[in-house]
Amino acid sequence: MINLEEQIGLFKIIGSQLKNKVECVAIGGSAMMFYGAKITTKDVDLVFLKKEDLEDVKKVLVNAGFDERRNIRNIFREDAEVKPTIMDGMDTRFDLFLNEVIGFKIHLETLKRIKEIHEFGNFLVKTASPEDILMMKSCTEREKDRDDAAELIKKFNVNWGIILNETSMQIKIGIAAFPLLLYDFFTELMENYRIDIPKKVTKELLKIAEKRMAELKKKDQLIKTTKYKK
Repeated sequence: MINLEEQIGLFKIIGSQLKNKVECVAIGGSAMMFYGAKITTKDVDLVFLKKEDLEDVKKVLVNAGFDERRNIRNIFREDAEVKPTIMDGMDTRFDLFLNEVIGFKIHLETLKRIKEIHEFGNFLVKTASPEDILMMKSCTEREKDRDDAAELIKKFNVNWGIILNETSMQIKIGIAAFPLLLYDFFTELMENYRIDIPKKVTKELLKIAEKRMAELKKKDQLIKTTKYKK
């Protein structure tokens, strides 16, 4: 586990060792610490838009004593186009993603919603919006992600319109069953965490899911709802 100060220290080390400018998007607990919505995090989750940028950061981490985990079977979705790179350290680990997080695709609108930009030498870290963090967490089965999601909704005035619009986008470019995952996730938050989520949002998610399922049924395609585990 590391806190914000320790995370910033690691980012400064990375930035000082990089020869060229590298950009990434902080998600999960890493972004939440920047927002003041979380005190510590177990893993530093970063999304890169360029493979060479990911590789450059990976090299810096190896030089800093991190080891790449070779076997990630049963940890991430087997059908993911690009598997994440996991770098294990003494006190924390880095999960490095390329353009996709557990089936949730990063695209132009995701980048437009970025709230903060932090610069550490040659390392530029942008923070994903609370809405995007929330949606990414819906694809997991980890209890701590439910805790984080509940905290996000309590702390921020979530724009539910963004959630619904992005859901329609993700079923086209990411996981076809995304609205079903999100619906189940929100239902669990309402039942177990007593989080208030507008009924019109959950109803609309079901409508989007039913429409997509009907489209896929015509094409005789299956919908996979495999979730991410750690």
